[in-house]
Amino acid sequence: QISDPEACDQMYESLVRIHTNFYKNKYPRLKDTTFTGVTVEDCRMILATDILKQMEDMKKGTWKRLREKFSAKKPEEDLK
Repeated sequence: QISDPEACDQMYESLVRIHTNFYKNKYPRLKDTTFTGVTVEDCRMILATDILKQMEDMKKGTWKRLREKFSAKKPEEDLK
């Protein structure tokens, strides 16, 4: 038994509007961006694993990269 059928109807209509994207269609966006102004393509590019690896490499200092490059042993040297 519903105590307030009128309030229930209002809530139902509100949920229907949300479900059918009523407000998305009523107020279309001029640009397809997020709150920060980044486009969907930029977000996908940032979240890609290759880009994340490149960004991690960029964060490393020059000396650290050189040290890793020259201190890393080649697999052939390990076998000898």
